[in-house]
Amino acid sequence: MPTLLRGAYYEQWRPAATPVKHRTKADFLARVEDSFRTDPLVQASQAVMAVFELLSKKISRGEIDDVRRSLPGELRNLWPEPYVSAGMMRP
Repeated sequence: MPTLLRGAYYEQWRPAATPVKHRTKADFLARVEDSFRTDPLVQASQAVMAVFELLSKKISRGEIDDVRRSLPGELRNLWPEPYVSAGMMRP
């Protein structure tokens, strides 16, 4: 079962009841660090950028552009522009 549906069905998670109010880079990175309390990250910003880079390789350019545009500017800066790597061209 997809995580979103499982959360709503089994765990009674209601997205509208738990919106994230803080949208600054510092708040976002603090939430990421908090999620890794048991296995702390050396640099949360580098880990976030690595995840965004991986997503850029796996998801279409149009979808990535839509998501990046929806982020606040300082968070958008964590997501590198699509790039060309060795042997891998982005459309």
